[in-house]
Order: sequence, then structure tokens, then C-alpha cells
Amino acid sequence: GYEEQKRQIEDTVLLALANPEVYDRIAARTKARGAQAAGSNRPRAVLFEGPPGTGKTTSARVIAQQTCVPLVNVKFEKVLSKWYGEDERNLAEVLQLCEGFPAGAIVFLDELDSLMTSRSDGQGLHEVTRRMLGILLRHLDGFDASRRSVLIGATNRARDLDPALRSRFAATVTFGLPSQESRAAILGQYARQLSGSDLQALASATRGMAGRDLRAVCEQTERLWASEASLGGWEGQAAAQHSRRLAEQRARALSGRLQAPVTLLKRRCCPCRLLCRSSGGACRRTSCLR
Repeated sequence: GYEEQKRQIEDTVLLALANPEVYDRIAARTKARGAQAAGSNRPRAVLFEGPPGTGKTTSARVIAQQTCVPLVNVKFEKVLSKWYGEDERNLAEVLQLCEGFPAGAIVFLDELDSLMTSRSDGQGLHEVTRRMLGILLRHLDGFDASRRSVLIGATNRARDLDPALRSRFAATVTFGLPSQESRAAILGQYARQLSGSDLQALASATRGMAGRDLRAVCEQTERLWASEASLGGWEGQAAAQHSRRLAEQRARALSGRLQAPVTLLKRRCCPCRLLCRSSGGACRRTSCLR
């Protein structure tokens, strides 16, 4: 899934980190000498925006893995402190630490909303926010793109960010909720035993869900299967009925959004085929979910 986002990330981040000499050579041959002082034309910062669970953090990890560049994940809610002056010091120390990596680093600034929404609540937080924004802007302006480094900011509400901060990002990659085909592709990664038609049916039942939700559907179903198997639900009719009742109780206890797709997935696949196939034995289950 997320093919458009993958293409944008490749164009804006991966190619620049993998082929820095190409970017530098083009910049050297196109810019006047005075303009060359501005530094590399490689993007210093990229903004990831979109709802929670749509793959922003996962994409940052994949970038680090593919480029063999260390990833530093900075959560703003961990930086914020109730003590006066500590917010700014914490942020400055973290950013300075990131600059110390000799081969560069991917600095992932998660939850930028925590900084931008900490407005005045009667305790002077507005002034703290202003000073922290100043530190971040100075760091972005001085970020060394001549190394294999890039700063990635992540936010759920890009429109709420300060315009001065948004202008520092060279590009924005938007992570929306996956389409039907993307959901089917994502589900296929976590439920490869399903047929194409079953994947499409499950994708239809998960409309409006993010990638993280789709993974949760599959993992919750796996837990219910494992629980049923561990309780002996595939040996004897009485045991099967008892374990199914327990599984149904646990399925009903799931959050409202997960309940329907988990129930559908349980009915679309008989888990005994997976276990019995791997063990080479015959299916011992009294009745198949199909």
C-alpha cells in the first residue's frame, strides 16, 4: 500500500541520501559562486503529515534501514517539562546530540503538534512555545545537509503549525487513509493465508481504518485463534463449544471498530489448516469456521 507516498519519499529523501554526489555536482554547475555559499541543494527537512497510524513513523524507520543511516526518534511530549527553562534546554541538547553523528543522521521529530498546541494556559506556556520554536527554526536553518542527514517532522495537523516552521520544510508527504486496494495489500502482509476475494471482502469491512488498525485486526484474530487452540477447542465437541464461547466473549470485548472485521476474518479462514499443515497431521477440529 501507500504507493504514492513511497514514490514521494524516494524522490525527496532516498535518492538524495543514496546519491549525494549527483546533487552536489548539479548544484556546483548551476549556481553562481555567491549562491553556492548557501550549501547543498539536498533537502534538509521533510514534513510527514496525516492521521495517526498511517505509516509516518514506520516510513522513517524504513528510510533509515534502506540508507544505513542512524535514526534518532525525538518525541516532543518527552522533551516538554513542567520546570521553567528545561523545555528549551532539553530540545537544544537533543538537536546538538543529533549533529554529533559523524556520518549524519535521520532526525525524526515526532508529534510536532505537542509544541505547536502548547499555547498559553495561564502558566506562561505561550512564551515557552515561542522560545522552543526559535530553537527549532535556528536548527533547521543551520542543519548540515552536506552530510547524509535529513530532518523529518511528523504532525497530525499540519495546518496548525506555525507558518515560519512550515516554510523550513523542503517538501510535504501526506499520509492519508488507505484506499480499498491499499487496504487489501496491507492485509495481505498480515494475513497471507487469505485468498484474493477474502482480502477484498475484509478490505471492504475495514473502510476508514489506518494501517495500524489493519494490523491490529489481524493480530487480535491471531490471539483469538491461539486462545481457542490452547484451550483444546479443536479436540472434541464439548471442548470446541466451550472454547468458541470464550473466543466469542473475547471478540465482543474488543473495541467497536475492531469487532466486526475480526469476526469476519475468523469466519473467512480456518486456523487449524495453518497448524495442522505445519505439523503434518490431520485436522482435528470438530467443525470448520467456514
